[in-house]
Amino acid sequence: MSASKKGWLGRLFQKWLNRRIPPVASLALSHRNVFILPSRTGWAFGGLVLAMLLTAINYQNSLIYGLTFWLVSLGHGTIWLTFQNLSGLEMTAGRVTPCYAGENLQLPVKVVSAKRWSCAITVGYPDETEQDFTLSPGETQEVALSRHAHKRGRLPLRRIRIETEYPFGLFRAWSWVALDFDVIVYPKPEFTALRLSAGKGDEIDGTTTAVSGQDDISGIREYGRGDSMNQISWKHTARTGSPKSFEREQEQGVMCLLDWESLKGLEPEVRLSRLASWVDQAEALGWQYGLSIPGVEITADSGSEHRHRCLTALALWGADE
Repeated sequence: MSASKKGWLGRLFQKWLNRRIPPVASLALSHRNVFILPSRTGWAFGGLVLAMLLTAINYQNSLIYGLTFWLVSLGHGTIWLTFQNLSGLEMTAGRVTPCYAGENLQLPVKVVSAKRWSCAITVGYPDETEQDFTLSPGETQEVALSRHAHKRGRLPLRRIRIETEYPFGLFRAWSWVALDFDVIVYPKPEFTALRLSAGKGDEIDGTTTAVSGQDDISGIREYGRGDSMNQISWKHTARTGSPKSFEREQEQGVMCLLDWESLKGLEPEVRLSRLASWVDQAEALGWQYGLSIPGVEITADSGSEHRHRCLTALALWGADE
């Protein structure tokens, strides 16, 4: 079969699979999304039963007839047992911490069994990472599936295969589960010295931008060593007998703007990688930093949520295109 024909059949199968088993965060397996066929051992078993049946017909041997029909009933019962190992299981996507492009992700998958018997199953990504385990009656187990994040953006959806050949290995039941982990992959940081913008077109390499706002008074505090004479509240000092200083709203460290335009002449992916590095550097230094890229303006702030917002904007930039 030619590669083009394989690709056409593959796309057709994926469209049918997306209608049959759409992407979800949690999925309960049932007859609608579980498939079953004989395994290699099952095909050999079927050939053996057929040969025994032909032998019984040829020799009119009742003992061979009895053994053949008993094996047929055993195989028929195995179909139901194998299917029941998967039917009723519930799979749920766990919470995943965002990572950088080029790193390996650990995707937690919770498998819940409400059955009254143990079942042996295999879960994972074919040709990448698969895990075998046994679920006891009513047990909940979480498995971590490793997956490589090749590029920035939302982690592409890839179907997880869950399968079993329990109890006799004559039949294989499986399903292709599309668990939506909703993972953001940040651009791979390229470490360079910070280049900051004061927001007025000025660029400063490796230094900081001072913060104004000395007239914004938010309260009175005890005098601190190093406070200037302009910060001392003489009125409150005279009233209480101990030195007092004005509390300024802008006494909160360095503020800077990480600007796309400060990296002129570089490819977009290189700019994104350097800006990602600058976001991490500014956060590690405890600065308040903003981000300016085409189509996105994020005001200065700090903290883990602000860092995630900036890195997410870099990861998803140009995704619509």
